Amino acid sequence: MKFVVCGCSWSSRDPNFPATEHGHFIAEHFGWEYHNIARVGCDNFGIRLQIDYAIDVLKADYILVNWTTACRVVWNHKGKKYSPTLGLKQLDYSVDKFFDNDRCHPAKDDPDFDPTIIAQSITGLVTFGNLMSTYEEANEEWPELHWHMNKEQFYAFRQYYLNLYDDDLEAHKQYFLMESAVSKMQRHNVKFLFAPNTFNYMQSVQLSNDEEWDHEKHERNVFDELYNDWSFVPKENLLYPGIAFALQWDNERLGGDSADQPDHDNCHHLSSWAQEKWATEVAVPRFKVLL
Repeated sequence: MKFVVCGCSWSSRDPNFPATEHGHFIAEHFGWEYHNIARVGCDNFGIRLQIDYAIDVLKADYILVNWTTACRVVWNHKGKKYSPTLGLKQLDYSVDKFFDNDRCHPAKDDPDFDPTIIAQSITGLVTFGNLMSTYEEANEEWPELHWHMNKEQFYAFRQYYLNLYDDDLEAHKQYFLMESAVSKMQRHNVKFLFAPNTFNYMQSVQLSNDEEWDHEKHERNVFDELYNDWSFVPKENLLYPGIAFALQWDNERLGGDSADQPDHDNCHHLSSWAQEKWATEVAVPRFKVLL
């Protein structure tokens, strides 16, 4: 049986620390053939492309998808024509020195591999804790920025973000994108678990306003039932909590911010202990229901 994990950094397989992510532990439990095609910094459109690739190319029997925050963006950073038929083969996985196409892209050896678009968090593009940072300061925060966006594009994008971007509108558009993913998995008889994960976290609102975390202000599902019900997802396929919840376990166990701990230097944000705990206690029991 082929098992494919889709998502952003929370779901990713660190090439420097393999076999520390939840997908590994789930596949090991069931004895499944394992493919992890999650991408650091991926937006929900990129995750949707991953699901297409999992079904059309990898012929997945089981898919686990943890969706990401709505405040991520994808753009054409090569200036070449984007071809919808190539799908994931056009999404660049070279995010930084820790995660790149050579080690992480599932289609790197395909003759049609042509990375033309790239995804990144909006908050990681224009804020960095300072909405008015210069292009040079932004490059210090993300050293690879200059590969993907020149100075004129950076300032133009920030003006769009400050004057036109609407987090709620983007989330609603992505809601329908996610609905199409469920429809495709159902049409192909793929058994799947769908975790909203960080989708309801309004990160752009919190960081743009430089506010402390407030559940009532920064969780989308508090004030909009649409993101509580997920009516297009069958009950047996809807998975709570998502993998990001496991960060609480790490923080409690380690007595503070787990990102400061030695076993936390990886792209999926969690210790191997927390990843395995989530796999064993959350995902595995739900997959057993689908078997």
